[in-house]
Amino acid sequence: MKKILFALLFPTIAFAQNSYTVSGNIKGLKDSTLVFINRGIDGKTIAQTYARKGNFTLTGKLDGADFYQLGFIGYKETVELFMHNENITISGESFNIKKATATGSLLNNEYNAYLTQFNPLKDKLQNTATKINNAKNPSVQRDSLIRVFEATRNKVLEQVQLTVKQKPASPVSAFVLFAVNPLFGSADELEARFKMLTPAAQQSTYGKLIAQTLADARIGAVGTNAIDFVQQDTANKAVRLSSFKGKYVLVDFWASWCGPCRKENPNVVNVYNTYKDKNFTILGVSLDQDKASWLKAINDDKLTWTHVSDLKYWQNEVAQLYHIESIPQNMLISPDGKIIARNLRGEELEQKLKELIK
Repeated sequence: MKKILFALLFPTIAFAQNSYTVSGNIKGLKDSTLVFINRGIDGKTIAQTYARKGNFTLTGKLDGADFYQLGFIGYKETVELFMHNENITISGESFNIKKATATGSLLNNEYNAYLTQFNPLKDKLQNTATKINNAKNPSVQRDSLIRVFEATRNKVLEQVQLTVKQKPASPVSAFVLFAVNPLFGSADELEARFKMLTPAAQQSTYGKLIAQTLADARIGAVGTNAIDFVQQDTANKAVRLSSFKGKYVLVDFWASWCGPCRKENPNVVNVYNTYKDKNFTILGVSLDQDKASWLKAINDDKLTWTHVSDLKYWQNEVAQLYHIESIPQNMLISPDGKIIARNLRGEELEQKLKELIK
């Protein structure tokens, strides 16, 4: 279970200005304290100035609405802002900067209002996830906690659905989708809601990030075209995936150090020997680091098909291309270059080939 950290917002605003001004007064702030605005998505500083008698003014121009943090050198706390080109006034006290108020921005007001509704659910998800991970009696306690987590997750997704439906043109709706992306069960669920956004919202900062997330999720998906790659074989000769076009190809991700891979190899060998003369072959992609170990495993396990590797371990470029995060994994590619199945094992692999190859 991954730790869940995100924030949601719910704005509605028409942007008219072409620049922003963030001015404020933080009582008790030391003179010459550096005040700065960092963009939340990458931490880049977009503006900075020095405070005098607690007063400061920051100005600039933003290309689009985004999440930012107003910070003060020497102070750990920040003021969260979701803003575009607006005039915002900040007021607060140096001993409790996080509680500073921001006025003048409808966008930020709605962001804060939504956080008030969402934060309890976020906290419940995080606390439940921690309890699940630390459960001492998995057979009973873990199942109960998972039900609580799923019920809370569904409430969050219901709110997201309502947000996107009511505010399809808002760039913050895109931010909402991006923030809760880990909670969706599949890329299809995310895509369905992404399509509810207007074209302009889809082209916002977070809309583009969602589009990239969806594009990444489609890489290696069944029904998509396999992305071509080149890597060196055991004799240091370049081998290109597309050179096998016209055949059924099983791209097999494995390594000599991978116990489950080695246990599966006899099944793969059996399938290869059965169909190698029937328009079928295998291309092994190894996540090894040591060439001698790689070659020994190929020989010991009698893997007589083509093998490639760049000996970069988990940083293997083909594995990175296809977002391979665990092995063994494989994908079956049709003669026309489409991925038609993923992660076939044992009898399942043999049965699939039996259906395809007569």
